[in-house]
Amino acid sequence: MNRIEDEKVKFFLEHQARIREWAALEDEVSKFVNRFYRSLKGDLDAALRSGRIAEDGVRSFLIRGTWPGLGLRRQGWPEGENDPEVKVEWPYKALFPPHGWLICGVRTNVKSYRSPFTKEARPAYPRSTPWWPALRNLDPPKGRFWEDDNLKEYRKYIVETILTTWKDLAPLVDKAVGHPPS
Repeated sequence: MNRIEDEKVKFFLEHQARIREWAALEDEVSKFVNRFYRSLKGDLDAALRSGRIAEDGVRSFLIRGTWPGLGLRRQGWPEGENDPEVKVEWPYKALFPPHGWLICGVRTNVKSYRSPFTKEARPAYPRSTPWWPALRNLDPPKGRFWEDDNLKEYRKYIVETILTTWKDLAPLVDKAVGHPPS
């Protein structure tokens, strides 16, 4: 082997410093994406203050860590690491879709809370896992959604998704935990 025939190998050798520089940008983008998703708590709080959910005792929360999330809980629901919450979750090393993803639904690992979450009761949330009795993937935004002021529309979409998910699934959580209807 005295000659490199593979054009991809030649390209990499010629541009390897630049390729490594560009690849390192992924960490910066991931940090930005995490800050963006966490910043949605302000939008969710504003929606609650404006009466978008007319129920008393509903509060927003933000979870950091390996699987960050943002969502809503009702005062009176059991609280603990495995207790129910309606939320959007993303991986810590998130990127914007289509390379990253968001899921939304009810998260709980308490088996006794799972019974109300039948497919018939949650048709818009077709998936379930041991941690999520009802969930769906959020549709990725279209086109170059990060340009200009287009993140505003993406923000609105995610917040609306959380509010809709609350309206769809909070009554099932109430039933699961034995909380009286609001």
